[in-house]
Amino acid sequence: MKIRAARWMFRSRLAEHPNLYLPFARLKYRDSVLNDSTELVIDGFTRSAVTFATTAFQMSQHPPVRLAHTLHSAGHLVAAARRRLPILVTIREPDETVLSAVIREPYLSLHQALAAYARFHTKIEPYRSSFVIGTFDEITHDFGRVIGRVNERFGTRFREFEHTEDNVTECYAIIEDRARRPPWSKALGEFECGIIGIDEYRRTVAGYRERGDLPSLVVPERRVQRPSQERAILKGSLRAALENPRLDGPRSRARRAFEAIASGS
Repeated sequence: MKIRAARWMFRSRLAEHPNLYLPFARLKYRDSVLNDSTELVIDGFTRSAVTFATTAFQMSQHPPVRLAHTLHSAGHLVAAARRRLPILVTIREPDETVLSAVIREPYLSLHQALAAYARFHTKIEPYRSSFVIGTFDEITHDFGRVIGRVNERFGTRFREFEHTEDNVTECYAIIEDRARRPPWSKALGEFECGIIGIDEYRRTVAGYRERGDLPSLVVPERRVQRPSQERAILKGSLRAALENPRLDGPRSRARRAFEAIASGS
C-alpha cells in the first residue's frame, strides 16, 4: 500500500511539470495528450467529472472534435494555456473530491489527497484567464451550458450536450464500459480523442455485442464513475476522519486553492 501511495504521489508531482511529464504521457496515453491537431482540452483533478465531460462532449459532436483529455495533470493544462488552446477545466469542491479519491484509491491518505489537490489547483491558478471552468454539479446536471461558455469564450462552435435522461444514461454506460476495459477499448479511446465519432463508436460496440464478445471485468463499486449508494455510505464513514483537527491546515490550503480558481467561474 505504501509503495502504491508513493507512486501515486510521485506521478502527481511529476504531472505538474509540462516538460518532464508530457513526453512520458505521450508514450503511455498517445492521442489523449495535446498535440498539433488538438482543438480542445478537457482536464481537471481526479474525481471532478472529467470523464463525464469528455464522454458527453464527444457524444454531441458531429463531426468529432480532436480532444486532449483526462490526464489529471496540471502540467497538461499549463502547456495548453501556453499554446492558447481552448480549455475546459473541471473543478469540484475539495472535501467531496478528496473523499471520492480516497475511496477509489484506498492506499492514499486524506492528507496526501488534500496536498495533491492543493498543489494541482495552485499550479494552474496563474493561468485562470486562459480557460473556462465547469463545476462538478454543472457538468453532471447541465453540461450544455458549460459547452456554451466554452464557445463564447473561445469563439468555437462546438455542439452543446442535450442533458436528457437518455443521453445521460448512455454517457454513464460508456463510462462504465471504459472502466471494464472492454474488447472495443481501442475504439473507445479513439472516440474519446475524436478520431472517430459517436455513430462509428456505436456501430463498433454493436458488432462486438452481436458476436457475444463482452467485457468480463466487474468494476468494484469503489471505482465506478457514476453515482453509487455504496460510495455514498463509504464517504459518510470517512467524513469524521476528514474533520479531524490535524487536517485543518491541509483542508484550509485545499479550500483556498479551490476558491482562487472558482472565483472567476
